[in-house]
Amino acid sequence: MVQALGRLADRVMTRLAPTTEADAGCTYQWEICYCSRGLMYRRRCMYGCSGVPNHCYSCTVTGTC
Repeated sequence: MVQALGRLADRVMTRLAPTTEADAGCTYQWEICYCSRGLMYRRRCMYGCSGVPNHCYSCTVTGTC
């Protein structure tokens, strides 16, 4: 009985849960914002991924210039 309910739940979830496939090149890339007083500021961005809008996070200190 428990196994039958498990299989039924799996079938329901398969039909209800959205399925997506990520593109192979769909990863965050670092973009240089600027250098100031010897510190490099960069931000993570994602562009051109199907189903995901282009977006970037804020610039943060990631190293030295």
